[in-house]
Amino acid sequence: MDRPRTFRVRVLGCRVNHAERREIEAVLLTRGLIEAAPGRTADLELVHSCAVTARAAAKSRQAARRSRASGSTLLITGCLVGAERQAAIEIAGSEDRALGHDTPVPEAVAAWFDRSWSPPEDTSTPISPEVDSGVIPLPLAAPASRQAEHVRAEVRVQDGCDAHCTFCIIPTTRPVLRTKSVSTVVEEVSNLVDLGHREVVLTGVFLGAFGHETALRRRQSAIKAEPLADLVDAVANVPGLCRLRLSSLEPGDVSPALIAAFRCHRGVVVPHLHLPLQSGADQVLRRMNRQYRIGAYLDMIDFVQEELAEDGLPPALTTDIICGFPGETDEDFDQTVQVCHRVGYLHMHVFPYSARPGTAAARWTDLHVAPAVAQSRVRRLIDLETGPRGLGHQYRSGLLNREVRLLAEQPDASRPGHWQGRCDHYAMVSVRANCKRGDFIRATARRIEDDVILADAVPADCPLPVLARH
Repeated sequence: MDRPRTFRVRVLGCRVNHAERREIEAVLLTRGLIEAAPGRTADLELVHSCAVTARAAAKSRQAARRSRASGSTLLITGCLVGAERQAAIEIAGSEDRALGHDTPVPEAVAAWFDRSWSPPEDTSTPISPEVDSGVIPLPLAAPASRQAEHVRAEVRVQDGCDAHCTFCIIPTTRPVLRTKSVSTVVEEVSNLVDLGHREVVLTGVFLGAFGHETALRRRQSAIKAEPLADLVDAVANVPGLCRLRLSSLEPGDVSPALIAAFRCHRGVVVPHLHLPLQSGADQVLRRMNRQYRIGAYLDMIDFVQEELAEDGLPPALTTDIICGFPGETDEDFDQTVQVCHRVGYLHMHVFPYSARPGTAAARWTDLHVAPAVAQSRVRRLIDLETGPRGLGHQYRSGLLNREVRLLAEQPDASRPGHWQGRCDHYAMVSVRANCKRGDFIRATARRIEDDVILADAVPADCPLPVLARH
């Protein structure tokens, strides 16, 4: 067929995949393609796949088959290619249209396009040389060339994992650890701010491995002990950046230097951390091959809550929990419930264990928990978070009668004249305001309805609160 002129990117899966979408789209835009209009067939359809669970892989295969059936040239990228390479090749129609993570996906897409459609010339983006010895670099993403459609942007700063949690297929699909240099990330964030993004989320497959050759802490080099703290400090100083979050951290990632960077940049680096628990029982964590035990996890929670508290309000904490992991007993699950009460999460992403072929846990069929039991445990944790007496409500109640700052993300469909967005403490807030998308609004939290804080806008002439810097 003729050289493609329009494209469509379909993304499934995690934050990293969605961050890579921006990089992939930038590659295609810089090569002269335009995004296909909604409802129109694109010349090139790219499915950026997920295979973290068997269900996610099935959805990725289904999306790819639909795209190929449209008559478009199909590219399949991402984790499905690593987990089920032959199936991906068969759906894509040829081996060179199934691109895994042997090289960074945006680079692989650029190389495929240039090889197939462009005259021979070097159009690749140079790799920044500013990396630690032995760390494989991630290149600078091709510059975005469109104004921001969303107030928040995700920036992939790290890729790959070799920690081998027994439930996870990612070390098979993304085995090579790569890191962007600090200067590369700063350049990308500056570009996104110039295009109108107000908030940036730093993300990675194993974010705590940023700047390291491995995600296994016992093997990490001590040449530079705090690369993630250095990154946060540098990005927080980008002119015009209003808010910075980190996607997900584990206990070993939360160091005094990192928390010091949070405190130094209060008002930009927000008091919210996503800290996956997975289980509150040591024997389950051991079987999962997690790099912490519950004592270390709770010590980290105490440290974070003490260091990032503001006027008695602890930081917002969110988490991931797997219910029904092979061998999990009622006593193990009760320990998880106790930890949730102890921490007081704002939100818990809870899901039942799903056996992923190719992982160690999938082979432990004699230890598998009955699906009905796993689902009942999921329901119990959801009930613990939600409702008028739930953990989420308890945390939101601590925000009442305090001034909050929300980023106007969209009009509140259920409250005419109101705008809705997350405050610095990650709670969803709705306020009556005359504003536009992307504005920051100061408001006083008044009451809670359906897990949303209703707030009154603070008059513009009110003085700003003083943020103590440590």
